[in-house]
Amino acid sequence: MRPAVLGGNGQVLDVGRQRRLFTGPLRRALVLRDRGCAFPGCDRPPRWCDGHHVRHWADGGATALDNAVLLCGHHHHRLLHQGDWTVRIVPDGQPDFLPPRWLDPLRTPRRNLYHRRC
Repeated sequence: MRPAVLGGNGQVLDVGRQRRLFTGPLRRALVLRDRGCAFPGCDRPPRWCDGHHVRHWADGGATALDNAVLLCGHHHHRLLHQGDWTVRIVPDGQPDFLPPRWLDPLRTPRRNLYHRRC
């Protein structure tokens, strides 16, 4: 069993594989980072969103801030789980979304800048 990773005030930001859902301090950290649905161009607020594992929990992905992105139901299920989009957390800690090749042959990374305006 892996110990939890704590943030600045002793808040749990990584629970490894002990839990699947993003709850408590981990969810609050995700909301602070993404500020709403992180998919490019989406304006949905955090209360409409759920945490998504970048590397799926069923495939061994950890329930941790560096393996998570906040997404509304449409972008979570329709474009990431059932579509051809992929997401990654880049070194600056932010999520980048890679479109499918049929939409952008170069798969140029995209970010949601909507929530950063506020």
